Amino acid sequence: MATYVTCRVLSGRGVQCTAEAVAPDAELKICARHLAEAQRLIHEAFQRTRREGES
Repeated sequence: MATYVTCRVLSGRGVQCTAEAVAPDAELKICARHLAEAQRLIHEAFQRTRREGES
């Protein structure tokens, strides 16, 4: 029987995401949707930092 590990991200209301974690054995248990959102936020922060450094 396979183990189903869910994403650990909570909504603003404290409801846990029920999607399957991308890497169930990893320390950070996060689904593909939340991983993509995190990558987008990191990219935006990186771009802001680069723009501020050019000023």
